[in-house]
Amino acid sequence: MINQQLKTWVNFSTPEARNIVRKILASAPHRELGLRTHEIYERAHEEFPDVTTDIPPGKPTPTGLRNHGGRYKPVKAVPLPPKLDHAIRSVKYLKKTILEEMAMAREIEKVHIRRGKLYEDGTRDISVVSKAYGKTEITSDLDMPTSNIWRWRLTPDYETKIINYPKPPIEKILWKPGEKESRRKARGSVGSVLLQQTKKYEKPTEETGKSDVPTGLEANNDVVLQQTKKYERPIEETGKLHIPEGIKADNNVAKRVEAPSFPAFGH
Repeated sequence: MINQQLKTWVNFSTPEARNIVRKILASAPHRELGLRTHEIYERAHEEFPDVTTDIPPGKPTPTGLRNHGGRYKPVKAVPLPPKLDHAIRSVKYLKKTILEEMAMAREIEKVHIRRGKLYEDGTRDISVVSKAYGKTEITSDLDMPTSNIWRWRLTPDYETKIINYPKPPIEKILWKPGEKESRRKARGSVGSVLLQQTKKYEKPTEETGKSDVPTGLEANNDVVLQQTKKYERPIEETGKLHIPEGIKADNNVAKRVEAPSFPAFGH
């Protein structure tokens, strides 16, 4: 159900979502081994398809281009959750929010399961490691395609932990009276200020033909140009090499050493 008062998605676990997870883990085929995240998600929508929650109104699809490191690409719309109005709307929401908060309340825990020896009757030794309760060795017929897996399970005293949740911060995701209008005005004022600042540095076309260089920089450029011209010489004078007199005299009296004459090959 669309709730016009919501300004964002619910970013905390709700009692409805926690109750779904609690019931699914309590009815797991191997309760001491729990279930994986995607298994909880699939069973939630198969067994509790009608448990819904409020959702915020959809945002308009963005248009235009966006700068990606100097390259402009079309703006991509943010993908919506797979199950919009369900109490567990996505795997990410289940994994990062619901399960993490239930683990912080010590209602559930994440355990590491390692498979061991397989017997003829189809059972195998399994090692279960829990941070709170240590290592446990059991024999089970659990199908384990991989040697190591992580699973979520209920804690032995989870029923006493159900109340270990703070009050939902619902006020953070609700629009306050007049908040939408104030945000629109703020965006409009910022846009007008930026536009005025941009026009402040604009000049008519006939004036912008010259580079807008500050007066101090123009003076410095003139001084540098004068100093450069000071050391320039006419083209007819620079045609000769400026060689010291002593070096010239030595070059005039130098004699070439004739190369020795070698007999022709084959003689």
